[in-house]
Amino acid sequence: MKIKYKAFVLEQANFGAARGEDWKAWEDKSMASRDIPSHEAAKCAALQGEGQFEKYHLALHRAKHRDGKDITNQLILRDVALEAGLDVERWEEDMKNGAGIPLIAQDHEEGEKELGIFGVPTLLFDKGKPVFVKLEEGDWEGQDDEGLLDAVIAASADRPYLLELKTPTSAKLANRASEKYKKYGMK
Repeated sequence: MKIKYKAFVLEQANFGAARGEDWKAWEDKSMASRDIPSHEAAKCAALQGEGQFEKYHLALHRAKHRDGKDITNQLILRDVALEAGLDVERWEEDMKNGAGIPLIAQDHEEGEKELGIFGVPTLLFDKGKPVFVKLEEGDWEGQDDEGLLDAVIAASADRPYLLELKTPTSAKLANRASEKYKKYGMK
């Protein structure tokens, strides 16, 4: 299986309609974004090649999810670039020049307008339609990754007529996610 990652800016999806048709999160320099810094950093890594992107992307996820680092912090993003073996001077220049921003915009708009994507993670297999996968955090993580992926493929790609599966706790989890946004001053 070949995986291709695309940027999708949740702040745009969640607040774009309320802020107006012309508002774009990636253009709003006054907004303290949780999404854009890491997307931009990854896009700038990708400008050095697919292999460099893959190393950076993996190191970025480890920094956030395993090490609990703030990946909105430019110094952390730079440390990750060093760890991943990027040409850091080139990466910094691309970051300074905003080279990743048009790539983020292109990915997001393609996902939203052409594929109807509204959240992350969304998976798109060669056969089938995009499927949004919402998972609860917990000790299960990493225990059954292949089995989970096989189940998602079987439920979505192999059964394109299946439109939605939800558990009764979905509303509770959505409220919890909403509370997280409030911590960042977003409504």
